[in-house]
Amino acid sequence: MSFDPNEIVTIELDCAGWNEPYTLDITRHQLGQVLLTLDDMAADTDDRAPDEARTWPTPEVAYVSAPSILDELEWINHAASETGWDEELDRQYFLRKAAVFDRIALRNAADEDPIDTTGNEDVAEVAAVMLLDYDKTGREIYGGTPYPPGHPAAEADPRGYVRQEYALWSVCTCHESSEHPCLKHHSA
Repeated sequence: MSFDPNEIVTIELDCAGWNEPYTLDITRHQLGQVLLTLDDMAADTDDRAPDEARTWPTPEVAYVSAPSILDELEWINHAASETGWDEELDRQYFLRKAAVFDRIALRNAADEDPIDTTGNEDVAEVAAVMLLDYDKTGREIYGGTPYPPGHPAAEADPRGYVRQEYALWSVCTCHESSEHPCLKHHSA
């Protein structure tokens, strides 16, 4: 089957949120170029997305040694009440709070329960952003490997950043010869 590469064809693009489809008359040759470009763009996206997704620790890895959710909630309440709620809370408070709310949201998302748990996702996201904002101040050290708090990947996935930081924080490196101080036992 042969076709004329100079034949004019009409393409129609329509996306959610558009008021009406966008139409354009182009040659078959131009259409082929557009399709090749889109295919290359999709391949580039497919190549990048899995790599970035693999850089965040999975919840199972990040929270492998985490205390129970109830114990963490108790620790958070105790730490905040000891500080007086109005005083400056430290990084460990923001990290552990963000991590426990992430774990709660993940647990609820995995349940087959028909109850709406979107509020838990929102709370986890807010707590994660609070940790990001705290870490951006530079008041205390953070892991930042592979992504520091100002990195676009951290900004795009604050809960992934929480998992990264919790995984780094939960491992004591006090007795290792390392150029980096122990995140878990570092005092501000």
